[in-house]
Amino acid sequence: MINFIKIYGLNIFWIIVLFFFGKIILKKIVRAIIKKLFEGSNEEKIILKKRAKTIENIIIKIGNVIIYIIIFLMILNFFRVNIGPILAGTGIIGLAISFGAQSLIKDFISGLFILIENQYAIGDKIKIDDKEGEVIKITLRSTILRNEKEIIFIPNGLIKTVVNFSQK
Repeated sequence: MINFIKIYGLNIFWIIVLFFFGKIILKKIVRAIIKKLFEGSNEEKIILKKRAKTIENIIIKIGNVIIYIIIFLMILNFFRVNIGPILAGTGIIGLAISFGAQSLIKDFISGLFILIENQYAIGDKIKIDDKEGEVIKITLRSTILRNEKEIIFIPNGLIKTVVNFSQK
């Protein structure tokens, strides 16, 4: 055990430092970018704060997954495991998943732009295509409307035109 620490201790230390340093830097960069993107007037601050926090959390979670994967690959490489086939296999699997999840990715990206561009918010009365109602929930995946008769779930990737009756 002592031999292991003598030989590999410094490498293990640097992997741990990179792990924590990467997470801290990720949070700082994302917060700075989100803060810059979501500067607004005093009336909008509450809405912008919620939207900014949502987007910040999503980006940080995605960044953390990427950091975990990189650290895991560094550890495998550290123990002399050839990571080339793993990376190639991951690329092929990623390609297959991206073809299968194309509409899901489109929904997420559209949802992100809806939030960033402030197209509508919870409580707004809107019309999407021929569907009209009050927005009761917005996620990255879908927008949920309520009218007198029904609750309507609309995937964000299918939204082409939005009429917002609440914004002036």
